[in-house]
Amino acid sequence: MSEQPTSEGGRAGTAPPPLAGSQERIDHQRAGEALLTDDGRVTETSQAKTIAIQALAMRMRASTPALVLASMGLVVGNDMAARLGDSDHVLVPHNAQYPSMGADVLHVGELDPTDPRHSQARIVRMDTPQADSLVRMIAVSELMGAWAYGSNNNVRVLALQHAAQEEFGLTGVLEWQVDAKTRFAVSLELDYNQDALRDFLRTQYEMTQELLATRGVTEVVSYRALSWPEGAQRPQWADPRNVGATIEARQRPLASWSADRQVVANWLEQRRGSGVILAARMPARDILSLPTTGMGYLGQKEWVALPGDHRATLDGVFSPASDAAGPQATAAAAVHLGAPALGTTADGSAQEPAAQQASARWRSLTITGTLDPADPLDRQITRILDGEEQAPPWWPTDDSGYAIARRDLDFLGIAPVQIKWLLTGQAPMGMTPDLYQQFSTEMLAALASDGIDPSQVDIRLKGTGAGFFSGIHKTLPREEDVASNPLAVQRLQEWFGNDHNRPLRRPYDAMWRLGLESEPSDFDLDINSTAIIRAARSYWRANHSDRYPGDFMGGHGYLDKQTVRGTLPALAGWASRWEKQLGRPLSLGVFESAGPFDATVLGRSLSSHFKETDWVIHRPDTPMAWRMPRSRISEQGTDQRPDPRRPSAGAARSRSTTVGRLKPAGPGASDAGRAAAPRPSPEKPDQRRGRSK
Repeated sequence: MSEQPTSEGGRAGTAPPPLAGSQERIDHQRAGEALLTDDGRVTETSQAKTIAIQALAMRMRASTPALVLASMGLVVGNDMAARLGDSDHVLVPHNAQYPSMGADVLHVGELDPTDPRHSQARIVRMDTPQADSLVRMIAVSELMGAWAYGSNNNVRVLALQHAAQEEFGLTGVLEWQVDAKTRFAVSLELDYNQDALRDFLRTQYEMTQELLATRGVTEVVSYRALSWPEGAQRPQWADPRNVGATIEARQRPLASWSADRQVVANWLEQRRGSGVILAARMPARDILSLPTTGMGYLGQKEWVALPGDHRATLDGVFSPASDAAGPQATAAAAVHLGAPALGTTADGSAQEPAAQQASARWRSLTITGTLDPADPLDRQITRILDGEEQAPPWWPTDDSGYAIARRDLDFLGIAPVQIKWLLTGQAPMGMTPDLYQQFSTEMLAALASDGIDPSQVDIRLKGTGAGFFSGIHKTLPREEDVASNPLAVQRLQEWFGNDHNRPLRRPYDAMWRLGLESEPSDFDLDINSTAIIRAARSYWRANHSDRYPGDFMGGHGYLDKQTVRGTLPALAGWASRWEKQLGRPLSLGVFESAGPFDATVLGRSLSSHFKETDWVIHRPDTPMAWRMPRSRISEQGTDQRPDPRRPSAGAARSRSTTVGRLKPAGPGASDAGRAAAPRPSPEKPDQRRGRSK
């Protein structure tokens, strides 16, 4: 209820609302309350929510996996989608009376016969239709929670606002200005979930319009409060002398209105600043949802409306006494994510923050090892790099077929021996084999220090560190794409000259070397463990009650970074140490044991779900996989196939002389390997995934 209106010229629209204190206004309030409560049959907010959630979950067209992906948060994760149909897993609702509030996904081996919540009457087997229905209800409940938290103060609801604008073809709406980070997060949300979000909104609208038609409702009288922070400039029309005048106040695509003027007056009293009350006579076609058909809070006699013709009556002006401290606002009311996009630059675009300067923090590891001319594989790698031999199928290429050549390594500052280590699985890009062994051993030890048993975690390396080229969502720019950056243009010319034979995707460190990003390519780690997510959920509830719950597993299913650090302090310390040692950032993506979402089930070509070709560092059925690296080189087309378990003498000689083998950090580090033998576990990973790389 806090968008700032703008005064515009009037145009023909609906009639103004009834006069204040008139019998017609009283009658409209009674009619609105009857509509919201189904003539008194719905008396509790939880009752209304349950009705709406059940109806939406049943009627929405989006598939259950699509709903899960669109709603990931504190109580919705990929395990819910990945385990559907699995007879070895069950759902255990958090609340027996309101199961849509969330549920745990448990392996049958985790059920405790002494726990009443685990009784056969309470659990829902994942291979039953009831499980699919319950997962859909939980997902819908989570989506509705975004609106309940605030109409513009979290990424998901900002995405819903955009989806509403697209779905209903709205024009002239009040735009919302956010920082670049939030804008990117909203665009990512829409890229993944726009279809499901639009279905969520359209279904509410259809149900609402059917209900209004059945009851013969053609219009409703609604009230809305707008407020401004103390000291902020107010529009000229927000003047006590204009009370009763008809104004045009642009609205967001979705906005909350109440059937009761006193409700919005009470809301204004909780604010420390100036505000106004708007009143409008709305046609039924502008009502998106009621508490029993979707978004809308029964406790505030609220429905959600589309902007219509933006016309409203200034029904009151509120100016609190400067020394009066109103009632304490909710945590959500204190959250501000952006503001109305009223100010623009001279060219009419939204004001952008200053460009981020390149960080002096990162100094990538210098690799001094070299290829051995006496080693057959090393000789073949040299010939391929120099164009003397055609690249074999196992050679690093992007999806356009471009194969890395010596000019690429020269520009990117990559020693050719790193390509060998990458191909043989001895080390990812940016490391030596010795460092990779130490890196992995200490990581598992850090997790053990945080209480995570090796049998409960699956660890994989993703991104360019494991495959040299980025995924299909990241294109290497050309000169015309960076024309406003002379340095980047110059460096592209140094790299390729006028040769049009270039990579389609971004090679390792390319954006950093071009000066287009302030950080080198990171070590992109996926740590998959439901045990970690459960511990993080407890940490979140104890420490982040003021935050939007959907942020818990934002980014489409990976754990909030701040929560990772709080839940896993030893791992956070390990990551900080290794960032300094390797001179490049570590990205810790923590997912449930099922891994990130498998977007291929939604017809997406880009998906990072579990694949046989993944660079596996450790998993329960392949503990300490780094000790037995898996070569990517096939026998056919090689002079000699190296044994991935035993580096050749040439490979041993080619190891970096810059950094030798270091001692493990503390006694726990050297013991981690011995402690990592496979154990029986209910959390054996499923073959699913889905985060953009």
